[in-house]
Amino acid sequence: MDLASDRRSLRRTPVVEVSEGARNSVVNISSTYLVQLRSPYGGLDDLFEQLFDLPSRRPQTRKLESVGSGFVLHPDGYIVTNAHVVAQTIERTVIFDDKTQFEAQLVAIDEKHDLALLKIEVPEPIVPIRLGASDDLMIGETAIAIGNPLGYQHTLTVGV
Repeated sequence: MDLASDRRSLRRTPVVEVSEGARNSVVNISSTYLVQLRSPYGGLDDLFEQLFDLPSRRPQTRKLESVGSGFVLHPDGYIVTNAHVVAQTIERTVIFDDKTQFEAQLVAIDEKHDLALLKIEVPEPIVPIRLGASDDLMIGETAIAIGNPLGYQHTLTVGV
């Protein structure tokens, strides 16, 4: 082993190992939704159009994008994310660390608990995240939050 590899192995902490292990299971979710643009005049559009001989201004619809994080729950392509990331969306794309993308179908959504379940069709099983047991946590243990928000690749936060 060379000196550089030896130094890296000394710095390999449990947090580094968790990050490396989650790399293929934490995903970015890009969503598209439609919004109806409202007139600043409210219901007075027809009146202004008639008074000032203006062309008719019908409501406009725009496509907007939102992004968030999720994780692989099951090898068959089930992804968990937050409900607010995919609520009222018309398209959802799951993007993996290697830039592989899959269109996702919304399977279930629970806005009260801010959870959603997506399904992607995968050609072969994918690696699910390894979940822990919350009833086994101890006060003072290291907690790690890993995400892929805003397409920034993986972000990691550590706390207690």
